[in-house]
Amino acid sequence: MYRLLRQIGLLLFSCFAFVSFGQNIDYTYYKSGIKAKSQSDFETAIDDFSTFIKEFPEHAKAYYFRGYCYLYNGDHKEAVTDFKKYVELEPKNVEASYSLGKAFYEMGSYEEAERSFSRALDLNPRHLKSINDRGMAKCMQDDFYSALEDFYLAISIDSTFAMAYCNAGAARYFSQDIARPVKKDLLIARDWFDKAIKVEPRLYLAHYNRAAVNFFLEEFEMAIEDLNQTIRIYPTNPMAYFYLGVVYGEMGNAARAIAEFQKALKLDPSLNYAYEETGHLYRMIGNYPKALESYYQAKRANPEVSKMYLGLMEFEIARVYALMKDSGSMYSALKAAQKHEVFKDRKVYQTFLGNKEFKPFRHEKPFQNLSKSLSKIKKENKFLIAELRWFRMRN
Repeated sequence: MYRLLRQIGLLLFSCFAFVSFGQNIDYTYYKSGIKAKSQSDFETAIDDFSTFIKEFPEHAKAYYFRGYCYLYNGDHKEAVTDFKKYVELEPKNVEASYSLGKAFYEMGSYEEAERSFSRALDLNPRHLKSINDRGMAKCMQDDFYSALEDFYLAISIDSTFAMAYCNAGAARYFSQDIARPVKKDLLIARDWFDKAIKVEPRLYLAHYNRAAVNFFLEEFEMAIEDLNQTIRIYPTNPMAYFYLGVVYGEMGNAARAIAEFQKALKLDPSLNYAYEETGHLYRMIGNYPKALESYYQAKRANPEVSKMYLGLMEFEIARVYALMKDSGSMYSALKAAQKHEVFKDRKVYQTFLGNKEFKPFRHEKPFQNLSKSLSKIKKENKFLIAELRWFRMRN
């Protein structure tokens, strides 16, 4: 679900027209850079713009175009450097501050992004992209109520701005305790997604987000309809198949759910959540070897996951070994989970305490010692890391 929050509000970058060419400047490399950029050959474009900038270091738009090439190429720090230079050369250019905000946002520096978007709005208070994206930067800092004000402002300026409706729905949803969503908030969020779809029927994010709300409202057929519409619009979106699997799993159709997770993994092999959910289903139907295999795959799928997520998978592995009556492997997995500090999350700890799989072992000395040591750990009742958000919502 964290990935849902991370996908909302991504707008296409606009492209400026060519600047007027002065007679004393050789624009050969500038024009070849523009051509390479239009063909998504960002490495070549960067080289050409760099050659041009070396000769003409005060040409602002060259930094702009090279900055976006760096951004598309995933080199966020270099993009920030170029957009800072663009702002320095054209401090009253709204797009310069906005572009710097985008680069900070993609780098994960959300406070800096918010400041840059605000500077753009100082220059033009009605700059819709800056209003919307400042709202997104606030969302990423869990400042959802303030983000809603930005989305409302964007809608008041342009009532056809479908993405702002979509973002308002997402912000309204995430402004609550998403581990225990309130029906009223879910309905209000869905209403915003309804409005987004009415304005732009092919806005797949609105269908996708509405499906998530319908899932938590237990309107499963409606969720499936929205997800199928998402796939019709964006057939290569792995998360749409992932959530289809979640819905079918909740409906008790394990075979169909696993098939949907496999489709998601074919599109994105690093989608550890799909392996995780597959493991849950195999555990539920009693196929413990397959459950273990899935949880181990979840650990390996994405090398960038945090150690706490690795601990969460060790916790799930321990549950399977408990069902298999393999106490040695169970204790080993629980100790690994403890080492990865996953029990610092209060929700995980509470799940451990109430887990029925561990009931036969609660009177054993090793289990009592482990429980005592875990009770001394300071717990946090918040989302310590992104990967645990999904666990909290699903438990």
